Amino acid sequence: MSLWLTASLLVVLCTISYLAEAQLEHPPLVAALGNGAMLGAAGFVWLGCRSFNRLSIRLGWVVAAVLAVMILTVLPSSVDPTRQGMFPKLIGLTAFSALTAFESRRGVLGSFRVSWVMTIAQLLYALYAGSRAMALSLQGHDGSLFVNYFNVEIMTTVSLAFVLVNTIVLVLIRIEELVVRRGHGVRGCYMSLRKLVALHRQRAGSAVLSIEILDFGVIRQAYGSAHAQELVTRLFDCALRSIPNALAIASDRDGTVSVLLPHPPADHDVITAVKSEYRTQSSGLADGYASTLKTTMSVAANVQAKQRENGGMPRAVD
Repeated sequence: MSLWLTASLLVVLCTISYLAEAQLEHPPLVAALGNGAMLGAAGFVWLGCRSFNRLSIRLGWVVAAVLAVMILTVLPSSVDPTRQGMFPKLIGLTAFSALTAFESRRGVLGSFRVSWVMTIAQLLYALYAGSRAMALSLQGHDGSLFVNYFNVEIMTTVSLAFVLVNTIVLVLIRIEELVVRRGHGVRGCYMSLRKLVALHRQRAGSAVLSIEILDFGVIRQAYGSAHAQELVTRLFDCALRSIPNALAIASDRDGTVSVLLPHPPADHDVITAVKSEYRTQSSGLADGYASTLKTTMSVAANVQAKQRENGGMPRAVD
């Protein structure tokens, strides 16, 4: 998500740069910033797709391509300043759009139905950008083909439509992912943490088993948010499989999964099962690290009695 948000910010930077370039009579440095931001936006969409599919992030490729386009834009040339750097930028846009189209058809991303829209949009944009680069190389900026079908106005319209479609698709993918995750395991079992706590307070005799990944912050810093969130997802699934009588389950952003039980477990077999299952599921991620869990049981044997005894909050038992 951070990579896709970076792409959105680069689109904004690109727009501001091109507007400033027109007002300042096309200085090369501002044009280079606009070209680099535009190419970087396409590159970061591709990086976000790779991260979504749990693949290594080729950040160096994107940075190298952006720097190359910016350098070629500011180098002295006989080309019109408004067109300088356009050809390498179009080649880069074609490449990143094609790579994104390919990435959207495989892995986790390809399993979402709405990802087909991204694939089609990226392929169409790659085709248009590549055709524009070919028309530019064959006839130049003043050729009839370029003027009639690939001028700035048409390219701007196509780019705006492309950005809009991709933004909508990314939002829909996140929504579909949330729906799939909430529907996984026990139907209707998933809910927000706030609602789970409220239900726990209302239901006498219930218990909340909180399972925390102790080194979640370390993993997030060392391996990135994608790896860390995958650990939470696997812990979430392990809890569902190991605790079939769960009333509800919730997770937060700090690596804790909370399970609402109808009553406290009679022994530690449930906790042992969750830890064992999680150790198996997480051993292939982050070099086998982050398999340490901390469990806390919050019991509401009698809601009113607990409120009087503990000042309104259930007592936590390690």
